[in-house]
Amino acid sequence: MSIIMGTALLSLIFGLVAQGNWEVVLRFFNGQPFGITDPVFNKEIAFYVFSLPFLNMLRGWLLGALIVTLLGTAGVYFLSYTVQRLRFDFTRPALAHLGGLVIAILGLFAWGYWLGIWELVFSRRGVIFGASYADMHAKLPAQWILLAVVAICAGLLLVSVLRRKFRWAIYGIGGWIVIAIVVGIIFPAVVQRFQVQPNELAREMPYIE
Repeated sequence: MSIIMGTALLSLIFGLVAQGNWEVVLRFFNGQPFGITDPVFNKEIAFYVFSLPFLNMLRGWLLGALIVTLLGTAGVYFLSYTVQRLRFDFTRPALAHLGGLVIAILGLFAWGYWLGIWELVFSRRGVIFGASYADMHAKLPAQWILLAVVAICAGLLLVSVLRRKFRWAIYGIGGWIVIAIVVGIIFPAVVQRFQVQPNELAREMPYIE
C-alpha cells in the first residue's frame, strides 16, 4: 500500500511540474518560423524560441522521473530481500531492470550534452551575449566529447549487465566524471584565460560581427 501511495504522490508531483510549464508546451506546438537563422549554427530562430525550451523541459522531467524510478525500484528489490531474510544478491532479471534504467538515464545525459550545443548561442562567457571564442573552440568540442563518453559508458554498462561484472562500467562512469570536470569545466576556463583574455578584442571580433 505504501508503494502505491508513494507512486501516486510522485505522479502528482511530476504532473504539477509539467502543468507549470504549459506555456512552454503551448509555444512548442504552435510556434511558427521567423524566417531568420542564427549566425553561429545557421539554425532557424524558432528552434531556440519554441523547441529548445520544450526539449530541455522534457529532458528534465524524464530525468527526474527515471532517477526516482531507479531509486524506488532498487529500494523495492532491497526490501524484498530483507523481508524474506534472503542474502542480498541481485538476480539477472533485477540487474537487467536496474541496468536498463541507468542506461536510459545516461541516454538523457547524452541528450543534455546535445542540447547544450545549441544553448551556446545564449552564452554569457564572452564580452557580449552569445557564443564566444572559448565556447566555439573549447566548450563545443567538449560537448561532443562528453556525449561520446556517455555513450561509451552506456555500452560498458550494457556489457556489464550481460556478464554480471561491473568493474569496467564503474571505471567508465568514474572516467566520465573526471573528463566532465577537465574537458567541460577546466579546459574552457583555460582557453578563456590564456588565449582570449590576452587579446580579447581580436579573438572575439568574429563573434561580435
